[in-house]
Amino acid sequence: PLMGVLRGLDGPDRLIAKGEPLPAFDCHCPLLSLPLAFGTTVETIPAPQTYIAADPDRVAAWQDRLGAKDMPRVGLAWRGNPENGSDSSRSMGLALMSRLCTAGITWFSLHNDLLEGEAEVLAAHPEIQHFGEEMNFVETAALIEHLDLVVSVDTAIAHLAGALGREVWIPLRYKPDWRWLLGREDSPWYPSARLFRQKTRGAWEGVLDEISRALRARFRPGTQARRR
Repeated sequence: PLMGVLRGLDGPDRLIAKGEPLPAFDCHCPLLSLPLAFGTTVETIPAPQTYIAADPDRVAAWQDRLGAKDMPRVGLAWRGNPENGSDSSRSMGLALMSRLCTAGITWFSLHNDLLEGEAEVLAAHPEIQHFGEEMNFVETAALIEHLDLVVSVDTAIAHLAGALGREVWIPLRYKPDWRWLLGREDSPWYPSARLFRQKTRGAWEGVLDEISRALRARFRPGTQARRR
């Protein structure tokens, strides 16, 4: 599923999708073992502002589709893959995240599928635009290029926005994945990320209140949405 967006990655000579025949090679290193192989520390994490690029043709197509922007645009991702063993604690659900949807902002769902009950929540929130199954990673990356902000739980969408160098706010569970470290609001992996952490286990309401206040400050009247 990632092949489309990884084709714009600077560095690899060849990308091989899962299941494709492997070429002859001298060495193999699992991706998450590379920091150990390189002797990487928090201080030496290579964190360029962006390291993948959206397909320019798809970016242009979304510009035509969305038209002129009259309000700030914010994308939402409220859950990860339900088959992930940690998904119940890292995901909050659409019903909760929809509490962020105030007037004066154009909201976008960044999911390509809906779980049971989510269609009903979307119907109650017509301000959230949902594009459905067409939203593979290539299309999602192109849409994100037109957003001022992405709010995403700890799932692929958060990493995609960070890799694209787009502003992303990430609500995190009380015991987060190791990559987010502890006791900080920024991420050494993604300069464009801001972290919002649960203060107690399972307590998303406080996180959402904090994000709501940040949204009001970020998009208060007279504040220009960040443009690239």
